[in-house]
Amino acid sequence: MIFKQLTEQINYLSKVLSNISPDNYTTPIHCLSGATIGGHSRHIVELLECIVKGYQTGTVDYINRNRDLNLEQNKNVLLDKILIIENELVKIDKPLLLVCDEQIEIATNYFREIVYNTEHIIHHLAIIKSALIELNIAENVDDNFGLAYSTIQYKQKVTNLKLD
Repeated sequence: MIFKQLTEQINYLSKVLSNISPDNYTTPIHCLSGATIGGHSRHIVELLECIVKGYQTGTVDYINRNRDLNLEQNKNVLLDKILIIENELVKIDKPLLLVCDEQIEIATNYFREIVYNTEHIIHHLAIIKSALIELNIAENVDDNFGLAYSTIQYKQKVTNLKLD
């Protein structure tokens, strides 16, 4: 289930990015203090790369990650990277260490980091949705884009209660 939720979020991102222009991908967004959709997308992918690498090494380090500006400026490069990462995510659980700073590492596990990355992606999709609204290109975006699963379930529950 956790991999399904993560994959759904990755696919939401890919679909939206496939439907926007390269200019919209790199346009600084006023309501985001000049950040871009590309910058938020790069950040999502880089954290996913950290968990894939962390699975191999036993240590997840989100702090000292590679920041590849090509992913931020070229949506096709980023979309290609997503396809590669998506194929590397489904693995069995195992203990990992999470780097917190130069001196502290804490115990975690792969599944916990998958759940974290899913929630992290949802957070950034909500930010990207704000950018799409500012650019006036949000009309074809799913209503649930950038919403947590618990929020979607709550909204459905409240809607069903109102219908009764």
